[in-house]
Amino acid sequence: MINKYVTTMAVTRFLFGLINFIGVFFMLRYNTPEQALRVNGIIGSIGPFVFLFVSMVGLAGMAGKISTQKMILLIAGIILIWLGTKN
Repeated sequence: MINKYVTTMAVTRFLFGLINFIGVFFMLRYNTPEQALRVNGIIGSIGPFVFLFVSMVGLAGMAGKISTQKMILLIAGIILIWLGTKN
């Protein structure tokens, strides 16, 4: 049986990968460094939100299976990763 949380996480990552792949074609179509940087910036700004969403879905799936202390540590780790990679 497929877990709904894992399915949501996988589909979200797949869709984001598809967005990245489509971005490649836009970069090649526009064929200028300025436009390629714009496309890259748009895709790059979406990435952290995808990371947070997928992480929160995973935490929701683990909510009843781990202790509160471990849940807090996981959330703190996710926040630190997000803050550490912010521009």
